[in-house]
Amino acid sequence: MISPQLEPEHKSIQPTQIKKEPSPFLHSLRAQDLALIKTEAKRTMLSRWHNIDLRSQAVRQRMSKVLNELNAPKELLYVPVAESGYNPYALSPAGAFGLWQLMPGTAIELGAHHRNGIDDRRHVEASTRAAVTYLLTLHKRFNSWPIAICAYNLGPWGVERRLRKKPWSPKQGLNALPFPAETRHYVKQILGMIALAEEGELLFSDPLPTQFINVSAPIDLTQMERISGLDKHELFRFNPAFDYQHYMNRNLSIHLPLENLNALEQALINNPDIFKPKFTTVAIKKGDSLSKIAHQHHTTVRHLKRINPHLKRTLSIGKKVIIPVYGSLTMASSKANPLLSKGRRIRYKVKSGDSLWKIAQKFGTSTRAIARTNQMSKKRLIRPGDRLWVIARFRPS
Repeated sequence: MISPQLEPEHKSIQPTQIKKEPSPFLHSLRAQDLALIKTEAKRTMLSRWHNIDLRSQAVRQRMSKVLNELNAPKELLYVPVAESGYNPYALSPAGAFGLWQLMPGTAIELGAHHRNGIDDRRHVEASTRAAVTYLLTLHKRFNSWPIAICAYNLGPWGVERRLRKKPWSPKQGLNALPFPAETRHYVKQILGMIALAEEGELLFSDPLPTQFINVSAPIDLTQMERISGLDKHELFRFNPAFDYQHYMNRNLSIHLPLENLNALEQALINNPDIFKPKFTTVAIKKGDSLSKIAHQHHTTVRHLKRINPHLKRTLSIGKKVIIPVYGSLTMASSKANPLLSKGRRIRYKVKSGDSLWKIAQKFGTSTRAIARTNQMSKKRLIRPGDRLWVIARFRPS
């Protein structure tokens, strides 16, 4: 009798035997630093994570694609958490804007412009490409991810100047970083999130897959939103770069979830003009009259009065008048993107000596309003480097 040949016996590899390489962001950090930053990240992030993750779902697939194209580490997706809470409309008191909080001058240097009603600082791909390229440059310059993140916050020249006076290595600990407390808090927050993610405690959920459709001008985005089946203002969450609701002379690439995109494509097949605006607005200029406006836009004074029932006989310069869109589109303006903050919704970075009361006084609001906006108690301790949303009544002088 011939016995069956048995496979040679191999010892099975237990999961515990496979040593996972630590993230390069955490490489060489001391154990006490890792414990500290994880504790701090839990304190500041766990209660807010659901809302941050929810906001990120609309844009993160597109951001991840840019990171892959640039061969950048996926951990950089935690930087916008600290910068903007994944709100592409976040505006800082200093004027930094968007997911990555790019300053105007820095954005232009990195190729992110604001032209023809499209703001690249709010554009998902353009802002991500600019910010990540900058972070990769900083990493190459300093050969350290913690220092590169500090330089993103403080500026490379400030970091370099301080390091010349007082060099730093991870073995010295994060508290020994020769930078302001605000910058140290900033890097600890990001590294803490990465450390929690390594342990599976702070993970992003799957992003919403989106695709784009090219649409020729003129375009009424609110009409497009309604036909696609999106909720009110949802189109502007997926496409935060748009300044306006109507685009008369510029073709657009519009990103939407696949099911909504299918509805738009079908509507275009049935009626190629379905997204063209029926009405838009013009601003009254010096010397304008109703008859002049009517003549310029190929309509009548009677029609203008009918679609503008509150229009007075005396026209006020700067006031908007609704006009039918079948005339000179180059002279038409449009309502603003409804999600633009108009400078009121501010992402504020807590400074040394700040309290909720002081911040409220600075922006003309109340401690109760700040606490409600940030879903926290009025008694919660705030620390330098913490980020708060503030609905400002005015900007500080």
